[in-house]
Amino acid sequence: MRKLNGFIGFCVLALLCSTASAQIKIVIDNQEIPTADIESINITQNGLISIQTTTAYTVERSSAEPQTPGAVAINSFSASPSTITTGQSTTLSWTTANATSCTASGGGGGWNSRTIGLPSSNTAVTLSSAGTFSFILTCQGESGSVSKTRTVIVNDPTPNPVTNCAAPSLSGTTVAWEKFWRVEFPGPGYKNTNTAITRSGYIALEFDSGDVVDNGYLATVGNTITSGTRLGAISECPGDFDVKSECTHIWGIGGGISWATNGASKSCALKPNTTYYLNLTFTDGSDSKSSTCTSTQCIATVQHFNR
Repeated sequence: MRKLNGFIGFCVLALLCSTASAQIKIVIDNQEIPTADIESINITQNGLISIQTTTAYTVERSSAEPQTPGAVAINSFSASPSTITTGQSTTLSWTTANATSCTASGGGGGWNSRTIGLPSSNTAVTLSSAGTFSFILTCQGESGSVSKTRTVIVNDPTPNPVTNCAAPSLSGTTVAWEKFWRVEFPGPGYKNTNTAITRSGYIALEFDSGDVVDNGYLATVGNTITSGTRLGAISECPGDFDVKSECTHIWGIGGGISWATNGASKSCALKPNTTYYLNLTFTDGSDSKSSTCTSTQCIATVQHFNR
């Protein structure tokens, strides 16, 4: 709304002349202005019409007046999940503003032939080969065009060859990670769980690194139920404690083993799609008589969290 006190401009003007009555009728945006209220009418060289009136008038902007187009925008463009294995799908979602059309390019799984719904929509694409794929969304509008790109990493799910493991020198028990923690690797985010370990043997928590890109930390806490030092190691073989230094630790109080699939420094580096074991024992890892546990049943409090 524009309230003009004695002056009206930048509006659509209709001049209707009746020769019979010899009067001029002024209509601005469907509002008639009596001739008696008009002092003057001026038309400039560029076509601007201005009317000087004796009374204030409130005039709404006419729909015929040109409107400035809003800027075209891609408010959001996402791929979920952004890391998958071959044969799996990712869902691409988008929201736009002031777009008259959008096109898809790059990527894979038939993305570049998809119809882009406006102003928002989503679609799932299945990627059958490993690699890094860049999905591009380009939207056009009256103000121009804009693009956004999202990257999806596709890993080969074929596991690494099974490691030939030598028979461990200690007797032990293997427990699945999911059964022990009640959650799949790389969980849990933070949890302590008690576990029994035979006095002269070991327990091995088995997990698969899959396509996880993350890092975490494993320990047996100082206030564990049974006294005695504990030896831990992350290995590709159950009961194996002969590993590189960053993948092993001896607990009395404090410290632990940091693991990483994302290249984090000073960590035990895990390969993708590989089976690993967190081996825990109260012995030195090779001699059953070296146990520091003096109880018949040895209990350790195991702790895990993601950094």
